[in-house]
Amino acid sequence: MENRHLQRDLVRDQFTRTARVFGDYALASRAAEAERLMRMVGARAEDCAVDLACGSGPLALRLARQVRWICGLDLTPAILNRARGFATNEQLPNLAFAVGDAEALPFADDALDLVVTSYSLHHMPDPARTIGEMARIVRRGGRVGVLDIFVPDDPAVAAMNNRIERIRDCSHTRTLARHEFEAFFSHHGLRILKTHVEAQLRSFDHWMLVAGSNPGDARYQEVRRLLEQSIADDAAWFHPRLVPAGDNGTERELVFENTVLFIAGEKI
Repeated sequence: MENRHLQRDLVRDQFTRTARVFGDYALASRAAEAERLMRMVGARAEDCAVDLACGSGPLALRLARQVRWICGLDLTPAILNRARGFATNEQLPNLAFAVGDAEALPFADDALDLVVTSYSLHHMPDPARTIGEMARIVRRGGRVGVLDIFVPDDPAVAAMNNRIERIRDCSHTRTLARHEFEAFFSHHGLRILKTHVEAQLRSFDHWMLVAGSNPGDARYQEVRRLLEQSIADDAAWFHPRLVPAGDNGTERELVFENTVLFIAGEKI
């Protein structure tokens, strides 16, 4: 219990400090992902839905245009305030927001048609419990959708990947392997409907910026050192590389790939 409380504090601190820069980035860059996950879970006009760990609301804002009612739930009031501002600007009266914990959802059993979450399980102290809560609150035939980064099964590669992630963001717990997502779905009575894997090219500097770190910071330097060391053998599965950054051909920018899994399931 103490570890869960500590983890919640780390998450709130991280996303309070980065509410503006990370929140604006997520909303601007994740529309296509939201659209894909919405299609995979078969969002319908009559659905009542929840977006867990909604952040600034890229999923919730898109789903609000498709479903009857949706609530965006998050631990961090500061980033929820960003989401509320975006929702007000877009005039979405069927979209509500509330502070809440994804491991103890404030909804009755079988209460909803659709539950989704994105890029959240690697911040959870017990991701299996969170997926169990998602399964609990959807009715039979209801759908659950998850989008998150994942790691390969190789334990050494996964360990290095998670080491880098935790240095970058101390609220990171552990990135799951694909088979773990699938096992958690199955264990909680969710029949997998569709999956999709996507590689996303990221700028290292921007990746660090949205985590609240700038060049010169100790953690920026340490993460960069580890990523550059892994270029030769891709030991952390980020596929990092240096690419030309300017017209003169002498500057180099560090880029890498996040590999993400979309998974949609139905409660049986």
